[in-house]
This record gives sequence, C-alpha cells and structure tokens, in this order.
Amino acid sequence: MKFMTAAWVALALGAAPAMAAPRTYDLDPAHTQVLFSVGRFGFNSVYGIFANAQGEVVLDEADPGQSRVTASVRVADLWTADATRDEHVRGPRWLNGAEAPELRFVSTSVRVIDARTADVTGDLTIGRVTRPETFRVVLNRLGRNPASPRHTAGFTLEGRIKRSDYGITTAQQLIGDEVAIHIEALALERAE
Repeated sequence: MKFMTAAWVALALGAAPAMAAPRTYDLDPAHTQVLFSVGRFGFNSVYGIFANAQGEVVLDEADPGQSRVTASVRVADLWTADATRDEHVRGPRWLNGAEAPELRFVSTSVRVIDARTADVTGDLTIGRVTRPETFRVVLNRLGRNPASPRHTAGFTLEGRIKRSDYGITTAQQLIGDEVAIHIEALALERAE
C-alpha cells in the first residue's frame, strides 16, 4: 500500500516509477490535452483546447513532497472550433496573448487523498496575474508504454477557476465566470 501511495503521488506530479534519486520526466505534447469549457449566454457551454502542452516534472520518490512540476501552454495554440472566436479569446480583451503569450502552472504541494487520487496545488499564471489553484488528479496507469520503451505515467486532472480572478472580466453578464478545466496527460521518463 505504501508503494501504491508513493507511486500515485509520483503520477499526480506527472512522473513515473519508484526511484532512489530524483528523476526528470517530460510531458508528451502529442498525448496531453488541456481542455476548458465556459458557459455562453446561459444556453450551453463552449469548449476549447490548448495544443502542444509543455512540462517538466522532477520526481523525488523518497520524499514526494519535494517533487515538482512546471507546465505551460501557449495562447497562440488555443482552438475552439471557430476562427473568429479563437481570435477574440487570444486577443487583448480576453487572454491578451500578445502581451502574455503563455499560461503557466508551477506546483507547490501535493495532498494525497487515496492510492489513486490527490489534490495538487500550485501557482497558475494567466496574463499578468498569478494565483494559487488546486486541481484534483487521478492516476490512470503507471508502467511500460506499449508505444515507447520509456516508462510512462498517465493521469487525469480536473478543476475550476474564475476568470475574473485573473482580470478577465469581458462580457461577464453573458459569458460565465467559472471555467472548468480538464486535462488528460502523459509523462515520459526523460531519455539520458
């Protein structure tokens, strides 16, 4: 059970198997999807995705609390299935990608819930604002990847933030303030 808990914490940080010394892992941008949804006019929610997520994880198996992750997405890689909407959301009234070209998350702590679930807290930067946010992370699988010789970790992350907390107040009476975030992530042990 102790091994499962330690392995889960490793996964919650996007890492891989039990190791004696800290090891570094990379998110796989081709197999990591960062999705979000926000209510529109009260009728439905609109979904979007950020492609090409980048991230580095340093896993300390002996002391998982010392592990860390840094991940980012570029505003320019936003896609919502509508070119006009994409241009607006990337623009100065929303994400302001010209002045703040990336969204960034840097973990600060992990609280283990059970062998497969943890809350990961960190500093989320959107635009010029950085705030602490906590996301629920679930271990999907840890082990050898059939498509790669590298050890692999897969997990799901979910959470909710308020766009107004980041100074994004455009159309608040029409577009929802709460933004749901869902991430499916894959992390590969870094090749030496």
